[in-house]
Amino acid sequence: MSPSQRKTTLRMVIGSFVAGAGAMVLVGLVAPVAMQGGLAMSDAAASAFVQPEPIIEPLDVAAIEAQLAKADTEMLAMRETTADEVATLARLAGR
Repeated sequence: MSPSQRKTTLRMVIGSFVAGAGAMVLVGLVAPVAMQGGLAMSDAAASAFVQPEPIIEPLDVAAIEAQLAKADTEMLAMRETTADEVATLARLAGR
């Protein structure tokens, strides 16, 4: 085989490979999109979304403030009952 025939054969093999790879890409990637109608504008049209009720319930501020007030009074009562123990611990800790 002469050098010119080798060169021609090599070009044909490379050309055939590139054509096959291009055909696979066309069939594998482009054909499914084309079969489904592509990126049609009718599919991308926006529709109105109606939310039947709020996702997060509104906060009952009065109930929260009542819970905080109750917690404050309970905490003060606990401090009064444990004041002697806390003072003893502080004295033992060297504070």
